[in-house]
Amino acid sequence: MRFCNRSILCHNIGIGRDVQVAASVRRTKSMIQLTQTALLSEPADIPRLKQEFARTGCALLPGFLAPTILRWLMNWVKSAQFDETHEADEHRGVFGTTQLAPEAEPALFLLRFLLNRPDLYRFSEQVAGCPRIGNFIGRLHRTSAETNQHIDWHQDAVEGRILGICINLSSGAYSGGVLQIRNPERRVTANVGGAPPGDAFLFRIDIGWEHRLTAVESGCRTVGVGWFRTAPEWQTYAPTAARSRVTEALRAAKM
Repeated sequence: MRFCNRSILCHNIGIGRDVQVAASVRRTKSMIQLTQTALLSEPADIPRLKQEFARTGCALLPGFLAPTILRWLMNWVKSAQFDETHEADEHRGVFGTTQLAPEAEPALFLLRFLLNRPDLYRFSEQVAGCPRIGNFIGRLHRTSAETNQHIDWHQDAVEGRILGICINLSSGAYSGGVLQIRNPERRVTANVGGAPPGDAFLFRIDIGWEHRLTAVESGCRTVGVGWFRTAPEWQTYAPTAARSRVTEALRAAKM
């Protein structure tokens, strides 16, 4: 893992933040940043984030996407299509409504490409204390005020998922749209709301830990969100994922 001077990074990206968090999740000026070639961090950041994650089930990563990567991704997101979909499982049925970008969207492919990085895997394992990560699978997710879209309490500990990440890709400010996390005692340990584009947070996925997304009150919330999974390994998963995207793109072109 490469390390860099924190003050230089903070000067380049800007540190002004407007993240709504529970009192137990504190913002600091440290920064973990994903660039085109490396994950930049400082050794002192990992113990602090590990402690924060153990206490709250959440670790805030302000300025996570480097400016160049953020600009690429935001440009693709601006032209992306989003379709309303229901969040559901076989036990509970429908427990939420959101908007998702189809598999053929270039922005979704870029998100998955950027986050399937061994250096990010190893960093995330250290912070969360989770098993070895094999791959990342994500989606582009949107909710807006006029729709009252939201997701009720649920847990994601299925299909090898061991850790979640959420990256703000909203083009403007919004209110509401808070992701809340609660522990097995059903005590809310974190509330994460609006943040500057490129800010991210890791969130815990484990038996008994749940999260929900409240309705957006004003504006529009767009995020890249997904799961780190134990299997398959990225080297196996990547060709399959690429073929799937090509298939979806061809199907969409025929519509």
